[in-house]
Amino acid sequence: MRTTLKTIADATGFSINTVSRVLRNDSRISAGTSRIIREKADELGYIPDAVASSMRSPRTKTIGVVSADSSNPFFSEVIKGISEKAEELGYQMLIGNTEEHAEKEEHLIRLFLSRKVDGLIIMPSYDSSASHLAFYASLPVPFIFAGRYLDGLESHSVLHGDVEGEREVFRYLLSRGHERILYLSGPPCVSNTADRDRGMAEAYAERGLAVDERLILHLPGHMEDGYQAVNSAINKGLGFTAVACFNDIVAMGALKGLAENDLSVPDDAEVIGYDNLMFSQFMAPALSTVDVPKHKLGYTAMDILRRHIDDPSLAYETENLPVRLIFRDSTAGRMKRNKGGKT
Repeated sequence: MRTTLKTIADATGFSINTVSRVLRNDSRISAGTSRIIREKADELGYIPDAVASSMRSPRTKTIGVVSADSSNPFFSEVIKGISEKAEELGYQMLIGNTEEHAEKEEHLIRLFLSRKVDGLIIMPSYDSSASHLAFYASLPVPFIFAGRYLDGLESHSVLHGDVEGEREVFRYLLSRGHERILYLSGPPCVSNTADRDRGMAEAYAERGLAVDERLILHLPGHMEDGYQAVNSAINKGLGFTAVACFNDIVAMGALKGLAENDLSVPDDAEVIGYDNLMFSQFMAPALSTVDVPKHKLGYTAMDILRRHIDDPSLAYETENLPVRLIFRDSTAGRMKRNKGGKT
């Protein structure tokens, strides 16, 4: 039989009201009374009724997390950071994946709102249509974008230096004398792609060089995409001496494609990924990449969301976390000086 407040009240001799106040952390109840009631509640296996509690309070201590791609370990590391901070703050999480579809994004948010979440952390698709922006403007709870943005709502975002990161990648490759760099960019449906493309273009412009659009391929961002893109580029005779990848997953596929075509990395082609996923250092060769502070991204997003939940009048401000280029065995230029894998 389920243990209720009445069960604990009958077992301790205190009123149901007193039991309820203790279990709601009412500091006005004496320490001795609180100890007796809590010990009895633990002994009887009492489980709070979250639904009933939410009906009594405007807060549910629950947030909704809308992730983007269930196959990408980048998002699991971000969610781990969210979870850690949420646990510190006493919040629970509801999690869903959109697989990069704006329609599913809106559906999940409506579902979470029906569960009375106090706030939302979202990795949004890059849909800045009037209707999509109006949807966000109508949300009744605070929301934070983690690692991405929507045009016009940048102040709701915690970002991670996508322009700066990709600019450094191309600055390095161009400084090495690479004139033909195969750029395996990301899908147009995410803001990271637009920013990284911009960083690439800025690096070329600094040197007064024109971008060869034939060497830029926009991909969905999965391992097979990198593999197929490299094979396609080789079969088409698009000569290249370096490959810059939208993420480490694409880079893994690119490395396989290069190996199967008897191209040595980094001697025949230097390769750089993005995100610094945990497996990147264990690849063969170990992958040079841009380190994104994934855990900190999620942790910070949750911390900021909590502040807005506590103070709905608080102004939103964009936060941009720094990134850094890490050199490993898939690049040659600084490999000897940075054998430990750091810049």
